[in-house]
Amino acid sequence: MAYQQRLLSVSRNHTGLALLLALFIGSWGWIGCDQKERQTPADEPSPNAQKEGKSQPLKVEQEEQIAAEVYYRRGRRYLQNGQYEEAVGEFSRAVHLKPDFALALDQIGLAYTLQLRPGEAIPYYKRAIAQAPENGIFFMHLGKTYMDLRDYAEAKRAYRRALELGVRRAKIYYDLGVVSERENELKAARSYFQQAIQVNSDFADPYCRLGAVLEKQGEPTEAAYLYQQALKKDPRHIPTHYRLAQLYLKQGRQEEGQRLLRDFQHLKQAERERP
Repeated sequence: MAYQQRLLSVSRNHTGLALLLALFIGSWGWIGCDQKERQTPADEPSPNAQKEGKSQPLKVEQEEQIAAEVYYRRGRRYLQNGQYEEAVGEFSRAVHLKPDFALALDQIGLAYTLQLRPGEAIPYYKRAIAQAPENGIFFMHLGKTYMDLRDYAEAKRAYRRALELGVRRAKIYYDLGVVSERENELKAARSYFQQAIQVNSDFADPYCRLGAVLEKQGEPTEAAYLYQQALKKDPRHIPTHYRLAQLYLKQGRQEEGQRLLRDFQHLKQAERERP
């Protein structure tokens, strides 16, 4: 700096020399700036630009996830209100955004099942299971749908997998009991119906079916007791009225049997007239 000041002092009376010195000093600044620019290539993004680039896909994914969950909740409300087509529409929108949305896939299947369209439900249950193979509820829903289709082998396979995954529902045990009874595996059927009662003691169906198994096994007294228990749980349980009426008639208890038959006929008529 002192050297430059002396040069400038000398050149005050020499305009040409001052101009040359100014150009010389300025060129140092240009050289320095040019060197700094070369150290940071113009096409290299700044650190902030890199962060923005990385966060953009994440932001989009988060927005899609939020939107998918909104569609899912709407679908659940429609499903609970019995608006099945609307529910399928909302769940489908959720799946369009998130193809691996297992809960939404399962709920599409459930909506079809509730519309008595089991053939359309099964592919969605299977897709849900493919995404979440450890979710036993999906297997339970699949088993119920196979029961509706009378595909008992597949129903058993799905239900047993649900049990392996820790799902304990009376309906699972009951349906397995029904399948076992159909296949004349009475010991297994008896066990399944008993387990259904243990899980839900207010469920009338397994009392009735267990009574039927005990009748086949030659235990009419125990069967009558179970039929009576079923009617305590549900006084309008139509199959139990019929089974107990037939048992009483076999035992010579005509008055009780005929009364139960009349009750059975009235209940059946009311069911037929129900809108």
